Amino acid sequence: MQLSEIQSRLNGQKHSEFGDVLAVSDDNYSWLPGGSIDLVLTDPPFNIARDTNFHTYEKNTINSFRFDKDKGWDTYTPEGFRSLLGDWSKEFSRVLRPGGSFAVFCADEYLSDLINALREAGLKPRRTLTWRKPNAVPVNRKHMMMSACEYIVLGVKGSKSVFNADVDTRSDQQISAQEIVSLADKASTVLDLEIRKGLNRLGSRPTPDEIRKIVENVISREASAAAERAVKIYSDDGNSAELCVPNYVAFNSKAGNRLHPTEKPVQLLTYLAELFSKPGDLVLDPFSGSASTGEAAAISGRRAILVERDSEFFNKGVERIKKIIGESQSKLI
Repeated sequence: MQLSEIQSRLNGQKHSEFGDVLAVSDDNYSWLPGGSIDLVLTDPPFNIARDTNFHTYEKNTINSFRFDKDKGWDTYTPEGFRSLLGDWSKEFSRVLRPGGSFAVFCADEYLSDLINALREAGLKPRRTLTWRKPNAVPVNRKHMMMSACEYIVLGVKGSKSVFNADVDTRSDQQISAQEIVSLADKASTVLDLEIRKGLNRLGSRPTPDEIRKIVENVISREASAAAERAVKIYSDDGNSAELCVPNYVAFNSKAGNRLHPTEKPVQLLTYLAELFSKPGDLVLDPFSGSASTGEAAAISGRRAILVERDSEFFNKGVERIKKIIGESQSKLI
């Protein structure tokens, strides 16, 4: 379906068009035709906003866990939030085409509720992807494990979903996000295991300087092996890559200069878009915030519909996409 067809179905909602990205200011998307979406890629509210003393932590970059402030967009009763998960899942199911995929972010405490809601809506959750954040803020590190992961429920409507585990390098002028993640994961795994071996062989506690030397020696000694392990994803002629994609991935979270308090890294969203859709496919983010998914769609050659109810975040997203795609291709209505 063309974006112009979808735009014609709007009933007075403020919206902006930027090439292959349509941003709509609305609290729902009932105007979107059923079966029109190839991928739902979204980060809805988590219902985890609460008052804390995080603002007293000297290296804090998230200020407070009451990140929805007086707007309340992440504050619900548990029962009310579970009901919303059901409503959202039904709408995901309605707009997805048969074989369309979804990737929905979720907090760990509501993970089972989201999976159940998706199943009850007729969708098929298949995997939960663990997103590890190496730069997570070490709040309460002396009292409990730090919160350094988020979760993304992945699945399909029906069967035969898109999953781009194989890459045709001849047709892509740029290296794909899937390749970058796989190459880094393969190489770092070799180094990780060898560093552990080196430290486990020690008979007594080493000094920090001795540890530094061990790590440096391992990296130097195993650099060639790590590189060789990484490039094994490619065929002998280099024309294709065959990826074994695990259900975990590491990306730094967005730190500083956020347009939205729960903004997700564009690199992660690009990775998901490239894995679960094809170039030119239509991606929906019904909780688009500051339009990170729109940027990821533009980078990966996908089309996108962004829906955001908060006028402040909608306007920030409009400006963001305008800068990325160019004012010459944009139209505000």
